[in-house]
Amino acid sequence: MPKERSVADRLAAVKDRRTLRLTTIGRKTGKRHTVPVWFLVEKGTVFLVTMNLQRDWPRNIRKNGHVELDIGGNVFAGRAKQIDEPKRLAHVNALLGKKYWAAWLGSWFGMGPDGTFTVTLT
Repeated sequence: MPKERSVADRLAAVKDRRTLRLTTIGRKTGKRHTVPVWFLVEKGTVFLVTMNLQRDWPRNIRKNGHVELDIGGNVFAGRAKQIDEPKRLAHVNALLGKKYWAAWLGSWFGMGPDGTFTVTLT
């Protein structure tokens, strides 16, 4: 019987993909909503970023943190929480600029994410 891969190993295998499919629970309807979003993986931690906190998915997460992440067919469940600590936000912004050239370019013009979330996988 093959050994099951750890969550960290599964994340490491998909960390370079461009987007994931994020499913949240609608804050008004309670229905599942799925959208593609940018993401980062560092040492088994998943970060989600948005340029607009008024989009539905960040508002849904703030109401109900339960999320499902589908990264290239690898599905993970977890709880998302917005990051507010400036030092941690700066670190995630640096990671974002390394992975996404548009974010790196935007940083030259003082633009950056409007919101950043960390996902604790369950």
